[in-house]
Amino acid sequence: MRVYSFLNTVVLVNGVEITGFADGDDVIQINRRVDSGSDRVGADGNMMFSISADRSGEVTLRLLQTSSSNKYLNSLSALQEGGSRTFVPIVVTFQDTYRNDTATGVFGYLKRPADMTRGNTGQTQEWAIVVERLDILLGDPMLVGVATGVGAIFGGN
Repeated sequence: MRVYSFLNTVVLVNGVEITGFADGDDVIQINRRVDSGSDRVGADGNMMFSISADRSGEVTLRLLQTSSSNKYLNSLSALQEGGSRTFVPIVVTFQDTYRNDTATGVFGYLKRPADMTRGNTGQTQEWAIVVERLDILLGDPMLVGVATGVGAIFGGN
């Protein structure tokens, strides 16, 4: 049987754990910004495939307005808006500690400060981080240790 729990999810921004996620099935979104490649079909019907060098991505985090992580992300945004002398590139790390799914985004920036909405009930604040390179690796808890075992058999690490 396979299982999933958000309790096994960890997101770090510049080494600081993000907490206080909003409700819903899309509180963390991780995606590449462009397709991995494109094709062109010639007049004779032959196809050429071009591999994109663009590995940029976007990580969107939806937090409750009461999350202390909003203040942390807002401080990074303020440093960024202070100009090149105070800019701190963002590194985002995601891990599902049960499945071993990981995503790492490096050399990033916040698109803008989160919008602020207040009303009768608590609201959500959304943060979008754009990264120059996003690497996604899907795992499988049933295969933990297999790669290490194969490497040992064939003399690799």
